[in-house]
Amino acid sequence: MQGLERDTEVLRQIPLFAGLPSARLKLIAYAAEVVHFEPGEAIVRQGEFSDAIHLLVEGAAEGWLTTADGHNVRLSTMGRHSLFGETAVLCHGRCGATVRATSHVVALRIPANVFLGLVRESPDIAMGVMTLLAQRLEKNTALLRRHDDEHDASERKEMA
Repeated sequence: MQGLERDTEVLRQIPLFAGLPSARLKLIAYAAEVVHFEPGEAIVRQGEFSDAIHLLVEGAAEGWLTTADGHNVRLSTMGRHSLFGETAVLCHGRCGATVRATSHVVALRIPANVFLGLVRESPDIAMGVMTLLAQRLEKNTALLRRHDDEHDASERKEMA
């Protein structure tokens, strides 16, 4: 299978993109860049500006947040078909976490203007992105609360 056809099929398997017509998927695949990362390599870094979203085609990665007090908190483990970077693109801002490859990774790097065009033109895509963001917010809030509770308990123990 040729690259464009393969990338189109990968996009079709992602629930967020599954309902799009083939012609639209081909346009996204055509605009996307195939990028490779080795284990330990940062795909995106917390605090850096982002001009694209990433979609894992092969491999695995982890999302890490460095807190204000310098602790690293693992937010997520991602595998095939995981999507990340949409928050920074939607906010025209910086990455909220560092994503590092934990194995050899092949990803599609979809430019911000392409992704934002999809969100503007498709209510289903917009709703899917909102749902994804809400789920991540809920999960990450719980993780950070747990981290804060453990950190506070550790400090109290040291003071005793």
